Amino acid sequence: MKKALMFLLVMGIGALVLQGCGGNFPVNPVINELVHFDTDKYNLKPEAQRALDYKVAFLKHFPGRKIFVVGHCDERASDKYNLDLGRHRAEEIQRYLVNNGINPKRIELMTEGERRPLVPGHNKAAWAQNRRAEFFIIGLNTAQ
Repeated sequence: MKKALMFLLVMGIGALVLQGCGGNFPVNPVINELVHFDTDKYNLKPEAQRALDYKVAFLKHFPGRKIFVVGHCDERASDKYNLDLGRHRAEEIQRYLVNNGINPKRIELMTEGERRPLVPGHNKAAWAQNRRAEFFIIGLNTAQ
């Protein structure tokens, strides 16, 4: 429940939180660059690792920020399966961030399964875009 409320808060006022980042660090790539996955997979491809390396740099530069990771799936499995797979995707990203020096207390996770498709449609192109993880920079972190 706490994570769901936090997600709604982030979605509603995320832009206001970002204004407090300061400096010349480009925030948009940290948020906008999604990580995509293959069908029924949650392993990180090399291009996903490169995107996450940028997020690691951002989080190291701003130790007072936390990151919210939301795992998503395409529509082609049951709700339960997709919720579990979305969670595994978010957890895999968390593992990568932690293995690269980010305190796990700075990472919030959530799964949406197939509930929020990025691209409407019932074809391979849409499914490929919907198998993703999204990222939001949130609030101040007190556990550094």
